[in-house]
Amino acid sequence: MAEIDVVAQGFGVGTNEGMISYCGITLIRGERLTLVDVGYPARRQILLQRLEERGIKAGDIDRIVITHAHWDHSLNLLMFPNAEVVLSKDEYEYIQHPHALDQATPLYLPDILNRCRAVTTVNDGEELEPGVRVMSVPGHSPGSLAVLVETPQGIAGMVGDALPSRAAAMAPVPTAGLIFFDEEAGERSARKILDTCRFVYPGHDRPFAIEGGGFKYIQPQSVTFQGMPRDEDGTLRYTADETPRPFEVTIQPSARRKAR
Repeated sequence: MAEIDVVAQGFGVGTNEGMISYCGITLIRGERLTLVDVGYPARRQILLQRLEERGIKAGDIDRIVITHAHWDHSLNLLMFPNAEVVLSKDEYEYIQHPHALDQATPLYLPDILNRCRAVTTVNDGEELEPGVRVMSVPGHSPGSLAVLVETPQGIAGMVGDALPSRAAAMAPVPTAGLIFFDEEAGERSARKILDTCRFVYPGHDRPFAIEGGGFKYIQPQSVTFQGMPRDEDGTLRYTADETPRPFEVTIQPSARRKAR
């Protein structure tokens, strides 16, 4: 049975100068070594370090599944020279000619994919190996995928930004926080995830379990901020606002909105 290992947890922190955000990167140890999402260059060294701590070199990764083609989930693909890259057929077709107002899908991603060892497109329900399959969860992007792994306790889903956080699951209408493709599809996909999975590995939060009608984190998380701004005399110049932020949905200009 495949084992799941979070190599780098996803998180997002808001600042008055914009969002600091990293996607989760998950290793599946099964018949093959599979990474689900790979992040972008700012996290390249920590990704290599975390894999090395597990006795794995970049060349040992056999397969990469990108949940969707956005830059923050896909730009480290060429780190892994021997990996087959897997993405949904709908996402692959979309990235050839992305919406003109879609700022999250790089125009140069087809060139990156052309430089990968192999690229395989999949459809909803296809099995990658025994106990590991994909599920179509569009909305955040046209071809978002979840990777489902059977465990003794239930199905674990690496869901990308189709359900990016525990807060998204707890929202009155669960959905992705950013909708680049279709708002109604995003809501359907979020519900599909919650109806299918016992454990959720979201795109920008730590994993949580669905139990008793609630959502319980199953792994700890701690982030250390370094190099904060200082004056010449060494005085720290930053403030921390610990006011809880409500979950909000932002419909991007490239997306279809539901009827109001």
